[in-house]
This record gives sequence, C-alpha cells and structure tokens, in this order.
Amino acid sequence: MSAEDSWQEMSDALEFAMSRIEGDPDSLNDRERADGNLYVMRMLTAVTQSTSLTLDPDSPAFLTMLDGVRFVGAAGPDIDYDVAAVRPDSLYSISGERGEATYVGITVYAGAGAGGASAVVASVDVDDILNSDGTFMWEFSHPEAARVIVRQYFHDRGEQSRGSWSITRVDAGASDSAEGAGASRLMRGAEMSARISNAAKSLRWNAQLNQLWTPERRSFPNEFVRQTCDDIVAAIPNPDVVYSYTWWKMADDEVIVVDFVPPTTDYWALQLCDRWYQCFPDRRSNINNREAVANADGSVRIVISDGDPGVPNWLDTSGHHTGVMFFRWLHADITDQPVCRVAKRSEVGSLSSSV
Repeated sequence: MSAEDSWQEMSDALEFAMSRIEGDPDSLNDRERADGNLYVMRMLTAVTQSTSLTLDPDSPAFLTMLDGVRFVGAAGPDIDYDVAAVRPDSLYSISGERGEATYVGITVYAGAGAGGASAVVASVDVDDILNSDGTFMWEFSHPEAARVIVRQYFHDRGEQSRGSWSITRVDAGASDSAEGAGASRLMRGAEMSARISNAAKSLRWNAQLNQLWTPERRSFPNEFVRQTCDDIVAAIPNPDVVYSYTWWKMADDEVIVVDFVPPTTDYWALQLCDRWYQCFPDRRSNINNREAVANADGSVRIVISDGDPGVPNWLDTSGHHTGVMFFRWLHADITDQPVCRVAKRSEVGSLSSSV
C-alpha cells in the first residue's frame, strides 16, 4: 500500500467517525454534539500517538496508557494500564514491585479479531505470586499471545503509590532476534504506510464501538445485565472482574436512581460514559466503594443526574441524555443486579434511602 492510499484510508475513516456522531439513533443537543466532536478528536489523538511509537516484541517495554487513550473505549478513571507487545510462542518474564494499588493484575491477550475482540490467553493476580518483600516475577508463553496489559486499580491515587515492573524476552530466540536489530528497526515507507492504515482501522473501530459492544442492549435502557470476558467481545476486559452493564437514558427533568447491595469485594466501582463509550476522568463520572456512602443495611444508592442533585452518591451526565454505565466487581459477583428507576429531579429529596 502506498502512502497516498493509506492517507486516503485515514480520510475515509475520519469521515466514517463523523458519521457515527451525526448519524446516532438518538438526537443530539449542543452539549452532546460538542462531546461527540471531542470524541473524534480524542480518537485521532490516540491513534496518531500510537502510530508514532514502536512496540518491539523482541525487546519489549511497558508503555503507560497514553493521555489520548484514557478518554476512549470505557477506560476506567481509577485504573492505570501498562501495555507491551509480545510474540506468539515466545517466553517472557515480568518482574517488579507491586506498589500500593488496591489490585494489580496481568493479562495476556491474543491479537484482535474481525470485531476488535482480543481473547484472554493467560492471566494472574499479582497478589497470588507476591513475595514477602513486595516483589514478584511471572513467566508466560502462548501460541496466540500478542500483547500483555498490567492493570492497577486505585481507590485514591493521592494515597496509593504505583508499582513498577519490566518485561524481558527470555527464550533462546531473544538473542537471535537482537543481533543486527539496530538497522532493521529504522522504518521504511512500507512500514509507515502500514502504520497509517492500522491507525485508520483503529479509528474506524473505536467510532463504532457502541455498535460492537452488545448493541442490542440499547433497546433496554436502565436495565443492568451481567457480563464477563466472554460477553464483552468488542473490548479488552479484565478476567478478574464481573461487570454489570446497561445503557442509560433520561429526559432533561429526570434523574436515574440506582439501588443495589454490593457483594463482598476489595473493589467495586460504577462508571458513567456517554453514548460513544467516551469516559471523562476529569468529570464526576466514576465512584468506587471507598468513596460511596452506604446505608445502614449495607445497601447503596447512586443518583445519575445533570449536576449535583444534593445527595452523597451521584454521577454527572454533563448535559447528556443517554450513554452506557457499568459496575466492575473485582473477584466477586453480585447476587441481584442493580435496579434503576427514573424519577423527576424534583423528587430526589423525598426518595426513600432503602433499596
């Protein structure tokens, strides 16, 4: 593919992305249209940042999530993601210090399929391999391995320090691949064209995520369903988490009241996204179990509202009328799915606190 062809592919992908904003089944107000266009810009930022980087599976290194990526694909505001490229059937070792995050997990994924799916091929909770001094080491190899992600879940980033780790290819082929690699890593035109083409495909995939991630649930708003890795085929889920997922929808003068009894777990959180799975870590879009105020009986109520509804637990729609939201239950499964009910904003103060 020539550079001209690859740039045409990128132009077509950008036009497609814009069509997913203006062509959405639900109407757009000015706020939603602005965030829709912001989403396209963030996708462009993410794919162009990624295009300029070289992830070498023979001399791997972890790349902390890029700023542009943090806002797309329902990435969790409480979560840090470190990613490295790996080669199928090669042996790798990850070692380091755990740090103070609530959870640290390593997951190895296969390459993305036609729908963007990346199957989990290996995983480990770092606490299961932790040494007494807070260090760990884990080796893996798999015939379909393509990338590895280390996740850290934080309750409070200000109080919990990040861990640190590195990855090394340790099998016999590592030294063979390293010989003469300096010159081979200098990029040529064909590789750059391929990178632009891949960026265009990534842009197109992210633009239609809401048509790939259980789109049939859009017809049943405000109704949570259970999802696992096997159900989320259009994203890169965590095998240590069970999800409760729903589209949400409400009118200007309404709020959504979410009631539930959380399971016993070190971490749960509810994350609110817009209709394109755009996340807003710079807004009130996520609440976890240490931030939430529970009722005396252990139940929890969270109100979804455009602006502060005057209750302890709430998330901000920022003027949007529809989107997706989901709970993450770490190493746990909820007995009964959270229940949503739509209420008038004026009724919030009179609602009972019991489930």
